[in-house]
Amino acid sequence: MGGENAREATPTQAAAAGAIAGGATRLLAAPLDLVKIRFQVQQAPISTSAAHKAKYVTLLQSLQSIHSEEGLKSFWRGNLAATGLWVSYSAIQFGCYRGLHALWSEPFAAQHGATVSTINGAAAGVVATAVTYPLDLFRTIFASQGVPKQFPTVATLVAHTWHTRGLAGFYSGLSATLFQIAPYMGLSFGIYSSLNTLTASRLDLQGSRSSERYGNLALAVSYVGTGAVAGLLSKLAVYPLDTLKKRMQMRQVPRCESYGVIPHYATSWECFRDIMRREGVRGLYKGTAPSLLKSVVTHSSTFATYEAALLALQHFQDQAGYSSR
Repeated sequence: MGGENAREATPTQAAAAGAIAGGATRLLAAPLDLVKIRFQVQQAPISTSAAHKAKYVTLLQSLQSIHSEEGLKSFWRGNLAATGLWVSYSAIQFGCYRGLHALWSEPFAAQHGATVSTINGAAAGVVATAVTYPLDLFRTIFASQGVPKQFPTVATLVAHTWHTRGLAGFYSGLSATLFQIAPYMGLSFGIYSSLNTLTASRLDLQGSRSSERYGNLALAVSYVGTGAVAGLLSKLAVYPLDTLKKRMQMRQVPRCESYGVIPHYATSWECFRDIMRREGVRGLYKGTAPSLLKSVVTHSSTFATYEAALLALQHFQDQAGYSSR
């Protein structure tokens, strides 16, 4: 995927590196994730003429409002469910991605790298989402419930969901999520792979003029940069689908009315039409600023940490194998 290490990695190595990357990125991006979700599930229009009706209007104002009303710790609310989601999701996604890559013939994969990465990324994203979906739902609910808390613990949320909606309640909004995640992850991996191919050739040309230390630094910077660009472009492309996903996840979930009540949408299409009628096109792009910033941070952090963790794991295994001889 990224560097030479990713192409030689086993699915197990890729899964372990993905888990490390997911956990590290979650701690870094939690505040932006919370703000993004608050914007997306807020129904009040945020145009200038109607801004007084909305609880959250700008990125800075929302950060200040959440901090003053709920405290600093609130930015990491639901961190147990969210961290579990990011660790397990990233492990499954990168492991599945690597496993799928091995199914392609080497000549075809080499000739059509971007296409293969896009298909593998979309499929891996769908699999990882389907497996970890209840954790994604819990993360959204915890981040959007505000104060007073309707669900102070994971146990209370699980009990409420089971008693009110049964097993199906744990998968509320799954179809909308899968519809969003396939193009999102496909574009993310496809763009990242394409940009890495370009930067790798550029670094190879400059390799003879750089020391090994500066060459490694340039490679690390390239992973951060290509990950950031991939995150920005892929999120822009699918953002309205992400908003629909969040609204569908929050239907029938009780929370303080000052944050807005989500109607009981039966389908994603009904949700889309209601947003267009009540809020206009801008309603589909609520929270764009924190979301794009979060996507840049998470993608650059995830891909760079993944590449570094993968290199470290392979080095450790090589050393362990050598010492056992």
